[in-house]
Amino acid sequence: MADSPTPATSIIRKVAEFYTIALAQLDHGELSVAITATTVDEEEPQLLDQEIITERVATLDDALALIKAGVERRLGP
Repeated sequence: MADSPTPATSIIRKVAEFYTIALAQLDHGELSVAITATTVDEEEPQLLDQEIITERVATLDDALALIKAGVERRLGP
């Protein structure tokens, strides 16, 4: 079959995405929240990191709400 990819043909998936979430306890009990999204570059076979959120919050509940809001923004409704 002429249309079938050969083993030497590489297929790049452009929709791959994952999130990295970093939490760190700061002085005075605050938390640092950072979220990074990683996607596949559409022009070259490489991964791209994009900072989504870097923020300080007072409580773990605030951190979880911030993470939820950041991910929902990226995923859409």
